[in-house]
Amino acid sequence: MPDHALPGARRSSPAVSNGGRSIEGDRGGAVAQRLAFDFLGSAPPYRTAQAAVADRLRRAVLSGQLPPGSRLLQAVVAEEMRTSTTPVREAMRELASEGLLDLDPHRGVVVHECDSAELEELYQVRMLLEPVAIEATVENVTPDELDAIERIVDRMDQEADVAEWAILNVSLHSMLAEASRLQIVTSILQKLRNLSALYVATSLHRLPDRVATGNREHRALLEACRDRDVARAKEIELTHLRHTLEIGAEGLSARNANVATAARG
Repeated sequence: MPDHALPGARRSSPAVSNGGRSIEGDRGGAVAQRLAFDFLGSAPPYRTAQAAVADRLRRAVLSGQLPPGSRLLQAVVAEEMRTSTTPVREAMRELASEGLLDLDPHRGVVVHECDSAELEELYQVRMLLEPVAIEATVENVTPDELDAIERIVDRMDQEADVAEWAILNVSLHSMLAEASRLQIVTSILQKLRNLSALYVATSLHRLPDRVATGNREHRALLEACRDRDVARAKEIELTHLRHTLEIGAEGLSARNANVATAARG
């Protein structure tokens, strides 16, 4: 099986695999790792090596560069990121606590995979909590925060790279939630959104036309927040959630089909 690298990564021993199966797109059955996040632009300064590793892994997962089921090897990630295995191990534990990675005693460290029931449950909970958060955001968001959110929306409108768009999408929804001033709700939703993003990002790599729909909904949501229109913001948010559930379900279905095809040989 050929070894395909992430964009910008040098070829080396496999750092990431997909259980011996081919990963969809230009990420093969073994993804060579520097985790090469050149596609995400320059990284911010980090206080610790663990923070740097965690951020790069998190971005790779949330952008769909490391799809669900991808297996990460500590030693090779450490080698390619020019650090020891200790910060890599701790970073992986951090992402496991966020639900993004599974620490499987048999398979090792694997990007979390969910089934259709879990995905449906994620969105059921989000549909209960997101309207609460967006109502508080409409009431509490400041003009400066709205301007910052608009800058993200503008960047997303112009962004042609799906991986970068997916990261901006995570940032946008985080900013909207933080503007609610509801710390507990924001914390819960952050984890739920990250888990949802696993399959949404994977699907967007296959169906990039869905990005345009997301951009329109984000713009409409921003305008509702500026107008302080709670009812309209809630309606847009729920419509957006239904659309992203469809995208996530398509990504999950495509992955299951690929796994079934690989199993048949």
